[in-house]
Amino acid sequence: MQFQGRLTKAGTTALVGATLRVADAGEGGATLILTRADMAGSTPVTIAHVLPKVGGGDLRLRLSTGDVLRLPADMDTAPLERFFPEPARLGSWLTRLETVGWRGVLLLSVLFLLALAGLRLAIAPAGDFLARLIPDTLVERASGLVLAQLDLALLEDSRLPDETRQRLTGEFERLRLLAPPAFADTRLHFRHAPAIGPNAFALPGHDIVLLDELVTFANDEDVVLAVLAHEFGHVVEQHALRQIMRSAVVAIAVGMIVGADESVIEEIVGFGGNLVLSSQSRAFELEADHVSADWMQRLGRDAGALPRFFSKLQQECGGLCDGGGLLATHPSFRNRIEALTN
Repeated sequence: MQFQGRLTKAGTTALVGATLRVADAGEGGATLILTRADMAGSTPVTIAHVLPKVGGGDLRLRLSTGDVLRLPADMDTAPLERFFPEPARLGSWLTRLETVGWRGVLLLSVLFLLALAGLRLAIAPAGDFLARLIPDTLVERASGLVLAQLDLALLEDSRLPDETRQRLTGEFERLRLLAPPAFADTRLHFRHAPAIGPNAFALPGHDIVLLDELVTFANDEDVVLAVLAHEFGHVVEQHALRQIMRSAVVAIAVGMIVGADESVIEEIVGFGGNLVLSSQSRAFELEADHVSADWMQRLGRDAGALPRFFSKLQQECGGLCDGGGLLATHPSFRNRIEALTN
């Protein structure tokens, strides 16, 4: 069983004739043998990557030697599929479906849309299920490693006066009393980061980082406390970990649905998955906003502090730091203010 095509030699654009054949039983059984027109003898190879013939183009096989073998579009390559890497086998099935004409294209389109719809519906429950399987000790260790890396690359020791840090730590302790018991050990870290600007963020574990620049910019202890309550909302709802696992679900699903490397279809499906993830991230932000408003009210503090902070950010930096786009991870300031005040 032989397959004749053209070979692009690894690291060059030179083309040579080549033949790929399945070895006979006496040659080692289920093995592929490559013979090249520019070399004597033959070489056992495996297929490392496959780009299916979507659109009627040649089938390209990246071999274990680094060479790329192109087989004509009209060649029956079905017998080769058992040698394909696992993710590529689905892609080859889709390619055969395409060759049956408009009915195949229509069926392919329906199946593709159903797969995308299923992916969209499955991202959240599948990602959240995986997040629940991750041991807390592993999440905490990862959170500590992330903070250590940020300290090396971006963050510096806080320069706030000791009195300010002690006062904010005391207010943070009041927030910890409102948290469920599993999150009562959440830690507050003070850092200085001019390159980032006024910000605070929650890590996948029980760690919240408050930047000096936010304290200075806000110049309002209620606003700072409201931001900390927002970040505490992310911790309690495990938003960071859930978003990471949802991203993993998208990456795995794209490979399963498309089964192709470096293809336009893979990029389109991945882009669609990122749109869903961005939408879910914006929903997480609104959820944390409402946790902040609720906790501020329970503490007897100004529940309107967070909308006031968003208004100030909107006035100071406008569209430069506003969200709300299709790929934005945060809602627009206007949407956040409306959600908290209506």
